[in-house]
Amino acid sequence: MRYTKSFLGFSQMKSLFVRGVGFVLFLSLMMGACTATREQEIEGDVNEFRSWVNAQTNKLEERTEEDWKNTKADFQRRTEELDQKQERFSDKLKSDYQQIKEDFKARERERDRLSNRNERLDQWERDLLGQYANGASISAGNIQMAYSTFLENVRARHRTWEKDDWEMAELVLEELNQRKEAFDGMADEAEVRIKAMQMEFAALKAGEAPQEE
Repeated sequence: MRYTKSFLGFSQMKSLFVRGVGFVLFLSLMMGACTATREQEIEGDVNEFRSWVNAQTNKLEERTEEDWKNTKADFQRRTEELDQKQERFSDKLKSDYQQIKEDFKARERERDRLSNRNERLDQWERDLLGQYANGASISAGNIQMAYSTFLENVRARHRTWEKDDWEMAELVLEELNQRKEAFDGMADEAEVRIKAMQMEFAALKAGEAPQEE
């Protein structure tokens, strides 16, 4: 009888032990699963941020000032949220996240340079084209006069120009050439005179522009 009771007690203890071990294993698995889920969620947040940055920095030249301003504000908000989660990032995820932020900042600097360049080009068009700076004001009937105005201003100003100034003037001429291409059936005489003015600009640039070392 004592043996039977002892055996039953041992069996119960063994059963409790097995259950305890099983419970501990279950908790470990659950904690591991939760940890893996959190890591996947965090990695997903960073990947989503990368996709957003790539989308926002594509075709920067087409973004308006107001649109880009909103993008920068959104970038600030997103990084503030992700910065608070960095303590849970793996080393690789931290490195990836920092690289994404640096990529955005590099594109931001590029956007700023592009914006400044466009502002300068607008000013140069006003200076060299005068009343023809607005593309809508140019027609097949006055395009020759637009070239004449451009060349007269180049002749008057070019002696003080540096390399960067010549580059801006060339951009203005390229814009004018693109507008000209939109017109069909121009008179041969106008075509010849415009070609002569284009060649004179090239000669002035070759003779006056500082040469590359």
